[in-house]
Amino acid sequence: MDEGGGSSLLQRITTTASEILIRNSDEFENSIKTTTTNPVVEEAYHIHYLTPTMKMLCILFYSILCVLCVYGNVLVILVIVYFKRLRTATNILILNLAVADLLISVFCIPFSYWQVLIFDDQRWLFGSMMCSLLAFLQAMAVFLSAWTLVVISFDRWMAIMFVLTPSIRITNRRALYLVAATWIFSILMALPLLFTTRSFEITEGIENCGENWTYFGDAGEQVRKVYSTMVVILQYIVPQAVLIITYTHIGIKMWNSRVPGMQNGATKKMIVDRHESVKKSILIKISAFFCQHDFFVAILVSEKCAFKNTSSSFSLAL
Repeated sequence: MDEGGGSSLLQRITTTASEILIRNSDEFENSIKTTTTNPVVEEAYHIHYLTPTMKMLCILFYSILCVLCVYGNVLVILVIVYFKRLRTATNILILNLAVADLLISVFCIPFSYWQVLIFDDQRWLFGSMMCSLLAFLQAMAVFLSAWTLVVISFDRWMAIMFVLTPSIRITNRRALYLVAATWIFSILMALPLLFTTRSFEITEGIENCGENWTYFGDAGEQVRKVYSTMVVILQYIVPQAVLIITYTHIGIKMWNSRVPGMQNGATKKMIVDRHESVKKSILIKISAFFCQHDFFVAILVSEKCAFKNTSSSFSLAL
């Protein structure tokens, strides 16, 4: 496709997306007015204020976390890109993970803690288009990170299980294909939020950022429930199940492996080091599981209780 055709296509796509985002504006405002009078939503939307001290501590913590995430992931990206000898299949996947985590640290952490911690009423100041775009980027980044971890776990599993058959392991070309697949999958899964999330006025002069599924008409509520269920399954349950299975298999294999030759001091130390590596891997996976567990439990609870009788669901801060 020539440059003019590509530009024309991009313009048509942008125009269509903009039309979809502003469509049903009146219905959206009416649905918000209806849901804000619902006692169930009022209870779910009740804000528990933090003390000034706790707020400052949270802001400090997330600011440090954001800076460290950006610094660490940019460093990983630069090192892998700069040194050609590091461009292995595994490092290509790690590079993709660093990009995903960088997106999270740029688009998830700052805007989430700005909205939740800076203002007690959780107001949104960045406009409807930014609300839609950030919701899409946040969901895409989390999907990308989760499924890159899945691909890395398969790479590690194949490296341990098929040591003597390198032909079936992930090559650089296969790694690039897998990276492309994770991006396509993540974009497709996050795409609905680009068209269903926008800012809305909760009180005079104060806007919030949330979801509205009236674009799908009467089926909007059912579509929202199906999508939320798919997010929980494909962003948390399936990736965690794969990671648990692969790393458990790897751990068992490494724990039971024996170093050939006589058991002298060096080989015994090697076995002890392997066991320590397995323990650390298991501990990291357990920690990661519980770190994400509460967030997805909150989604399930909100789907079951808070938004039970409404036509509009509100975004949870990532």
